[in-house]
Amino acid sequence: MWGSPPFSIPDNCVVDVRNLVAAREWYKEKLGLRESHDRTEDDSGRPFADLCLSKGDTFISLVELEPGATPGKQHAIFYAKKLEKAREWLAQRGVTVEPITADSGGNQFFRFRDLEGNAIEVCVEPR
Repeated sequence: MWGSPPFSIPDNCVVDVRNLVAAREWYKEKLGLRESHDRTEDDSGRPFADLCLSKGDTFISLVELEPGATPGKQHAIFYAKKLEKAREWLAQRGVTVEPITADSGGNQFFRFRDLEGNAIEVCVEPR
């Protein structure tokens, strides 16, 4: 219906979540990610899910927090060739996206948050 996600995941990354089941479904529905079943155990010993754009690709690991634990301050970074297209694609899927902005070095990006409030940044792909 929406086509392939117009962004890439440049490096494997970890996002702490409180509700792994809900987070996994949100990332699959809203971001078009699919589960990767390559790993059977996470280093932390906590429940997790690896999600990627395509098999053999880099992935985002959702790792369930211990009850009462505070999530880390990390945030995932995705790349897009066409930033406005990526922003529009996410908005059409019901994701609340921030305006496109630039940092002091001139890099353009926008942010959005997952269902638990974790920040995800989408940057213009480096040339």
